[in-house]
Amino acid sequence: MITGENEKPELIIGLVGPAGVRLGDVSEVLIEYLKLFSYSAESIRVSKLLEHYHGYDKSKIGDDEGGRIIYCQDVALDFRRELKEGAAPALAAIAEIRRIRAAASGSPDRPRIAHAYILDQLKHPREVELLRQVYGSAFVLIAGHEPKTKRGESLAKRCAPDPTKSKNSHYVGLAVKIIEDDENQSVDPKFGQNTRDTYPLADFFIDLTNEGGEKAVERFVRLLFGHPFETPYQREYAMHQAWSASLRSSDYNRQVGAVIVKHEYEPRSPALRDLSIVATGMNEIPRAGGGLYWRDVSGDPRDQALEEKGDDRAKDIKTSVLTELLGRIESAGLLKEGGKQTDDIAKELLKKLDGTQFMNIGEFSRPVHAEMAALIDSARRGVAVQDFSMYVTTFPCHNCAKHIIAAGLKQVVYLEPYPKSRAQFLHNEEIVSEAPEGATYQDKVAFIAYTGVAPRQFQRLFSMDARGKKRGISKKEWEEKKSLLLPLYVMENVSASYFRNERHVLKSLPESVYKWDKKSLCPD
Repeated sequence: MITGENEKPELIIGLVGPAGVRLGDVSEVLIEYLKLFSYSAESIRVSKLLEHYHGYDKSKIGDDEGGRIIYCQDVALDFRRELKEGAAPALAAIAEIRRIRAAASGSPDRPRIAHAYILDQLKHPREVELLRQVYGSAFVLIAGHEPKTKRGESLAKRCAPDPTKSKNSHYVGLAVKIIEDDENQSVDPKFGQNTRDTYPLADFFIDLTNEGGEKAVERFVRLLFGHPFETPYQREYAMHQAWSASLRSSDYNRQVGAVIVKHEYEPRSPALRDLSIVATGMNEIPRAGGGLYWRDVSGDPRDQALEEKGDDRAKDIKTSVLTELLGRIESAGLLKEGGKQTDDIAKELLKKLDGTQFMNIGEFSRPVHAEMAALIDSARRGVAVQDFSMYVTTFPCHNCAKHIIAAGLKQVVYLEPYPKSRAQFLHNEEIVSEAPEGATYQDKVAFIAYTGVAPRQFQRLFSMDARGKKRGISKKEWEEKKSLLLPLYVMENVSASYFRNERHVLKSLPESVYKWDKKSLCPD
């Protein structure tokens, strides 16, 4: 839709990426490219807002960059703990948005026309959840990716007093700690920093390893404003098919989908020409006679149906294994527990082992994993998969990885990381776990992080219902009149609802914990 300048709604753009990723570059490109659509934009450093938290003590930071980053990670943890809210920094960002808006427009409840707030950066899944609840379609999340080795080197250089000392074990160690705590601050799984689970919630994924990152940002903005000729890339189509397959799964722990694709290349060229999907899989219970169970078959014996009857077979096996282990320890005279039976001890202990490697062992689960289901699907139909590729919504576990290797697949493109996987550790000689986009190797399988439009945004960004001729604008007109365009599915009056949402959620941000002018920014 073409609109008048006074009708352009605000946008809230979140950024997420693991420690060491150059998200500042993404912010700069966004600011410049949004100008083409007559949007102004500014970046809000979420870590900078922590200075308003009452527990922030500048004297504890020190002079080095590594110490500053670690201190900010710890302060953010304290902030979340005190509010008992994983989204505490996002609440601070909402308060800052209202402050900036009030300064520019005269009221925190008067929208800034054609303006975008870039939140750099989000570190907890609850932050994304809250921002989507508050802003709806006006909020989008962009994720940036770079290999861990490159990020580690970059952080070590930032931590060191000068680049020549960046290989010093002290600064390398600081970089490792920052990256590990950023991925998952294990000291407090509920309120600690958790980029690992925040990253896959993004609407768009960008590889910042090379110069392609800038073009990717530009493409996302074009899509957001309804470019009439932007259609999915091959990898986006394949991942969307994998994601769609995942929705068939009944596994409430993690729905996973996978597809195997055959790439076709231009003659005498590495350039992709086409792809065809040859097999599909999802994690689900196998059915005798071949295939997996569907919901509409009689006598559904999938895990949820069995557990309703108190039949949890994976848990029973783990209890048995633990009982056997405790029995051996007891017979060696190493266990004294006041006359309790070892099976009773095992049942009590099992409750306290949630999240441990022992409980995450997948060998005793009943579902076929999505990757294996896709391989079996191809085998049942006699389709060879040598040198083909797999697109999967989650990084494969070590068990699936070894079968992927044996099947002869050349590359695996994954959407979500899976920290429980031991694939790299067990098969270091056979896989490259952070291979660059499009990479293939003669003697190794390339595992590649997905880039492009998130499957969850496919309908919004690729449907022609709100762009092209149905929007009353051609590609030529779009180029000529893009400064007058509205972002897709962001209503002109959307601010009326999210102003109420802002005020409502900010009730849980007390001035005794976070310094802000509640009276003027959230008047009664």
